[in-house]
Amino acid sequence: MCSPEVRKEANRYFWIIKGHLIPQEEPDYIIESYYDNYFKRLWNNESGCMELYEAGFEAAYEAREAEMLSEEMQSVANLGYD
Repeated sequence: MCSPEVRKEANRYFWIIKGHLIPQEEPDYIIESYYDNYFKRLWNNESGCMELYEAGFEAAYEAREAEMLSEEMQSVANLGYD
């Protein structure tokens, strides 16, 4: 299973290279392969422009996390106390 840290970093690498987040339906083994392969691809990026490409990632990822939490809460019993 993909850890939350690896998932976020894989999404960050994907964002830098592709300009958008990894689709939610991607299985964990694919996300881990993105993490490994895109890390290698970015390793020698010495141009110093990664900050430019990262712009907007944090906001997009926070929105994705909120969306995932909302979807998860729909399938979980919500206990209400009077």
